[in-house]
Amino acid sequence: MNFAEFQPLRSRLLAERPSLRDFAETNLYRALARLVPEPAPPADGTVHRCHLASQWTELHGLPEETSRRAFVSCGVRDGLDTLFRHLSGKRCLLWLPSDNYPVYHELAKANGHRPRTFPTLPVERWPEEPLPADVEHEWLLITHPLKPRGRSLSAKNAEDWLAVDHRRRILLDTVYQLGTRFDDLTLRLLETEQTIVLHSLTKGWLHPRCFGVVLIPEQDASDWIPVFRDKAPPQSHLATARHLMSRHADLPEKVAEALVSAQKRLLDAIHSLPCEPMPVDPTSYFVPVMGRWDALLDQGVLGLPASVFGSPCDDLTLLSSLGGC
Repeated sequence: MNFAEFQPLRSRLLAERPSLRDFAETNLYRALARLVPEPAPPADGTVHRCHLASQWTELHGLPEETSRRAFVSCGVRDGLDTLFRHLSGKRCLLWLPSDNYPVYHELAKANGHRPRTFPTLPVERWPEEPLPADVEHEWLLITHPLKPRGRSLSAKNAEDWLAVDHRRRILLDTVYQLGTRFDDLTLRLLETEQTIVLHSLTKGWLHPRCFGVVLIPEQDASDWIPVFRDKAPPQSHLATARHLMSRHADLPEKVAEALVSAQKRLLDAIHSLPCEPMPVDPTSYFVPVMGRWDALLDQGVLGLPASVFGSPCDDLTLLSSLGGC
């Protein structure tokens, strides 16, 4: 059962069985609607991407010179679309997680790629195949922290994978890192000069498809300047981004606090259930539990089968805390 098939099933089950305990909410923006800031006022003049790149860099505590290679997009999805489109004209081997939301695969295939996959549930297993000699680039996309696993990556695994071949790059989707400072693992991977960091206002500021940054390594930046030059987001998006980062810099912390509290309520609620929750980071709104989805449904608990995310693990169910936000 995939994600598109699960959504109408969830609605039907909740209508037919009102006593079900619903742990299957996936819409963060609906769950935290109370935290969404007021709209930005009309922009007074042109909002320049270079200024926003500098603002984003300063906000995240990165060196000012980093802003020269912080390319502005409309979010992670838009940034990936740009990257995948440009890479489609090259001999590129692309790896994608097999057990995440389907958007990564949709974007890759729309741009002519035939991605290979690797699992992250219940743990990530990095590809071990040697890079063919006729391939120019090998790129691997992964989220940090892992979604829906809800845990941080292994820094050693990532660094070891990159160290095998200088043609390798990691696309690190950091949209689930809340706060305005990147963690030590992200900073370590940036130092490898083989990691592209993707970030946006989607989760921390609850504004999807508005503003994002693709942070390219110094050694690759000159190749990507012309690619992003003609991809300016609408002025309304840029004005909103400036407003959010200027006036609501503390919003990611508020989102994190809400998710920490919601996770505690979820863990309390499932304490007596015959399923074992796996350890997760404090702000994760998904908690994997060892137990079949249909067995939990018989117990009156509606979660998300792992197959919804593309995983073949039929003894793993994802419970969401968003309904309790």
